[in-house]
Amino acid sequence: MKKMMIALVAMFVMTMSANAQSNETNDKLSFDRLISYLELTVNQVEPVKTAMAQFSSSMEAYYQLQDASKGGEAWEKIQARHKKTMKKVLNEKQYNKYIQMLDLTVKNTAEQMMNKDTAAK
Repeated sequence: MKKMMIALVAMFVMTMSANAQSNETNDKLSFDRLISYLELTVNQVEPVKTAMAQFSSSMEAYYQLQDASKGGEAWEKIQARHKKTMKKVLNEKQYNKYIQMLDLTVKNTAEQMMNKDTAAK
């Protein structure tokens, strides 16, 4: 299970890193889609942008974590902290949509990693 979580985080960080290296237009488009999907108000945009940046940097730091025995615990703390932050910024409907999207992303990424592991063997 820890292996899968570490692989999931690695995939997430690589995706975020690739997005950071891509042109700013794609990044803006992705964030604009998030704004539209969650139906953010003007006052919510910057706090969500900040929360997403903090989550991304936490995930990158997690990926750099040397002690794999604490990996699962660290992942849970990062995710809980991010969800708590997003819950403060979003209304209930937006938060539920965001959690569904986040959970689906985690699930899909985990499946992709498992498929790659299976194919590699």
